Amino acid sequence: MLRKLFIVLFLIVLAQLSAMDKYNSAMGIHIGASTGNGYSFRKWGETSAYQLTFSAYATGEKDPNYTSSDFTDHDYRNARKMNITFGGNYLWGLLTADNYNFYLMTGMSYTFRKVKRYYSVVDSKFVRDDRWAIGVGPGFEVEFSDRFHLSIELPITYKQNDDITMYIPCAGFYYYFK
Repeated sequence: MLRKLFIVLFLIVLAQLSAMDKYNSAMGIHIGASTGNGYSFRKWGETSAYQLTFSAYATGEKDPNYTSSDFTDHDYRNARKMNITFGGNYLWGLLTADNYNFYLMTGMSYTFRKVKRYYSVVDSKFVRDDRWAIGVGPGFEVEFSDRFHLSIELPITYKQNDDITMYIPCAGFYYYFK
């Protein structure tokens, strides 16, 4: 009896999903300076969307093997870096077609970053080296299939070191599920 109930519920959910004209919620991977790098969630409304991005990762060796002969002051080669990145973006829809969206992207990302700094071969400590960026620019999302979409954005980016950079590309690959 329980098996039949699950089959009926599955068929009802499948019928609801197939009755939708267009999916508007997606998860995927997004990479960009002003959008954030990592797992991303995107939700489209009638004319606009919001996007949230998150990642946590570490790079470099925990204990690089430095010797006094190859160590220079503040040598960070292969040093450990731990990062947690958050990104928030708003997409202002300019043109919505059957197979693509053209929009203006505004957004920001913030990375909490700890870097292991070496002061001698044996003396090291973790220091904060946070990074942030904001950006605005055009974006384009193309539909590969009913559920898989690719987005490419070309924002003007302003970073924490007072650096303005034109057209640092951002890209995302999304699966639309609802």
